[in-house]
Amino acid sequence: MGLYSSFIGRKFKHIAGKKYEDIIKHYREFLLTEEERHIPEIHSILMPLDRYVKNVPEEVYETISAYEARILLVYILDSQVFELVRQTLSPEASEEFRRKEEVMGEELLNNVAKKLESYGLKVQRRMFFGNKSDDVIRMAENYDMLAISKNYGSEITKTSPLSPLVLKIIQHLEIPVIVY
Repeated sequence: MGLYSSFIGRKFKHIAGKKYEDIIKHYREFLLTEEERHIPEIHSILMPLDRYVKNVPEEVYETISAYEARILLVYILDSQVFELVRQTLSPEASEEFRRKEEVMGEELLNNVAKKLESYGLKVQRRMFFGNKSDDVIRMAENYDMLAISKNYGSEITKTSPLSPLVLKIIQHLEIPVIVY
C-alpha cells in the first residue's frame, strides 16, 4: 500500500469504512502512483518563442533556474505564412515581412536569453523557418522539459485559454511541460 493510499485509508476509515477500496478503484487515474511521484531529472529545456509570446513571467525564469539545465531558445518562423504572403501580395512584401519578423525574433531571443543568463543558466539561441508545432514536437524528443507560452502560435481568446498549437504540442509529448 502506497503513502497516499495509507493517508486516504486513515482519513476515511471511520467515515467510509470499506468504501475506501472502491474510491481508490474508481479514481485511480486521478491519484498519483508511487512511480509517478518520482521527480524526473531535468538537464535540458526547450523553450520555443514566436511573435505571440509578448513576455515571459518572472516566475518562469525562477522556476527554470531551479533546474540548472541548459536551455535552447528557438524562434520558429512559420514558412507557410511567408508562402501565403508571397502568393497573395508579392515576393517583395514577403521579403519585407521576413525581415521584420527576423528583427522581432532576434530581439525577443536576446531579451529572454539575457534574463535566463542573469540566473546563471547556459542558453543557446536558434532561429529558423519551419512548422511551429511539428518542429517543436520533433525537437522536444531530445530535451527533458518543454517551457511554452499559452500564446505560442496564436492569440488566446476568452473561449480558448490555450492556443491550438500548444494543445497539439502538449498532447504529443511525454516529457514534463511548463505552460506559462
